[in-house]
Amino acid sequence: MADVTLTVYDVARTGIDLTTNGTVIVVANVYYFPNDGRCLVYLNNATGSTVVPTFVTPNTVDGLAIGDKVGSQLTARAYFYGPFPPSIYNDASGRVQMSFNQTADVTVIRV
Repeated sequence: MADVTLTVYDVARTGIDLTTNGTVIVVANVYYFPNDGRCLVYLNNATGSTVVPTFVTPNTVDGLAIGDKVGSQLTARAYFYGPFPPSIYNDASGRVQMSFNQTADVTVIRV
């Protein structure tokens, strides 16, 4: 298991190639990206199974843990997730932590 920090790509009027800039998920790894509250995660599921992305919420409200955000993405679908408010999703290093149950392609963009 490895910690992988993903590059955040800025969206421009000239466009961004989500395919070329994507990362193929390795299920055993944990993924991070630096988050300023304007980031979106593009997840392309080309597998034959549902992909379940989990976005960790390390912070608390009134001393109570905030439950992690869990998605459910059908096969042959591409979704955007986010934005991620830093006060809820950022760890002490200003990053969002993600994990996945299936292989998929992921790209992080900033709008």
